[in-house]
Amino acid sequence: MALSVGGILTAGHLVWQHHKKGKQPLVCPLNHDCSHVTESRWSTLFYFRNETLGLLYYVAMLVAGLLLFVAPTVIPTLPFWITLAAGGAFLFSLFLVFLQAWVIRDYCFYCLISALISLLMLVNSFFLA
Repeated sequence: MALSVGGILTAGHLVWQHHKKGKQPLVCPLNHDCSHVTESRWSTLFYFRNETLGLLYYVAMLVAGLLLFVAPTVIPTLPFWITLAAGGAFLFSLFLVFLQAWVIRDYCFYCLISALISLLMLVNSFFLA
């Protein structure tokens, strides 16, 4: 659940930065141009921005984690679905990191943090299952 909150904060920051008025470039601790990545042609999937999809994913995982904590027997297959979702999110994150490295040739600190969170959530989900 803590990883989900971290993901919500990271993706939420990117969503907020994209939609706020009087846009300023993202500040990148890695000394890269995060906006080059977040505003690239690869920043959307099926008309949805990647950070919005990430935010929805992290919220869904938080709700699933809370449900599993509060009422573990309500949905007996929930650990399987959590692992499946974490695996899909990790593969998508891996694809996005590949795009940053080989296609865009620039990195976004927040995107890399999100990919790390996705990896940790996948590892954690194996212990859950």
